Amino acid sequence: MIAIADAPVKTYLSKSKIPGFDYVINPYIGCPHKCVYCYAEYMRKFTGHSEEWGDFLDVKTCDAPLKPAKLFHTRVMLSSVTDPYNPYEKQYEQTRNMLKQLEYCQAYVYILTKSALVLRDIDLLKKMPKAEVAISFSSTDERFRELAEAGASNIAERINALKTLHENGIKTAVMAAPLLPAISDWKSIIEATRPYADRYGFDSLNMRPAYQKKVMAFIGTHYPDLLSLYADIYLKEQTSYWTKLEQEITQYCQAQNIPAEVYFSRSKPFV
Repeated sequence: MIAIADAPVKTYLSKSKIPGFDYVINPYIGCPHKCVYCYAEYMRKFTGHSEEWGDFLDVKTCDAPLKPAKLFHTRVMLSSVTDPYNPYEKQYEQTRNMLKQLEYCQAYVYILTKSALVLRDIDLLKKMPKAEVAISFSSTDERFRELAEAGASNIAERINALKTLHENGIKTAVMAAPLLPAISDWKSIIEATRPYADRYGFDSLNMRPAYQKKVMAFIGTHYPDLLSLYADIYLKEQTSYWTKLEQEITQYCQAQNIPAEVYFSRSKPFV
């Protein structure tokens, strides 16, 4: 059971700390996708919730509309610490409301999601020539999705969403992230999505202290043979795995003429 509450705010806009973006809009606080590796779990300590991350959702409410003049030709991201198309968006339509307002701002709008619900808003996205939708994949293995991303759309639904967006003339991207060592098959992500993606981004699994124990427990339960590798990477802080993987991804994408950026331990913008 997800605990739902209203969260009054003065504005939906936040100044972006993400390179390449001017503003971020997070229509919700929390995310019921319950991804075991969610980097945003640190947000829980600011909410006052006793529920675990993934078991509550605060719906932001604000009487002040977005100001088109302020956002004219800016770069806006939806979202950074929640999925703008979590399952409750179907009921509350917070993200759709944001898009209706952003349509008139001539802003570059970048949407990052794991949800096929984004297809609901194709009518608005087709009116926004600067909009881009990035679908996130850590794996194309449905068993992994069921274990690690229980509340997110399944893999087939995400691929279909990417395909449908592409066929409707909307700029698309694949964010292959986070890549989990020896679990995420990045080539299979490319193979499954290449006809429908304009570009790719790749990022590594980074473990904050807030969820490191959770992830290591997950690996120990479901992938026990990988525990020593994860201990080397995350406890002993060995970097050779990511160095080698970055080289492999870069060389492959260059050879295949695939537009791609690798962000391991970097803060380069995906713009």
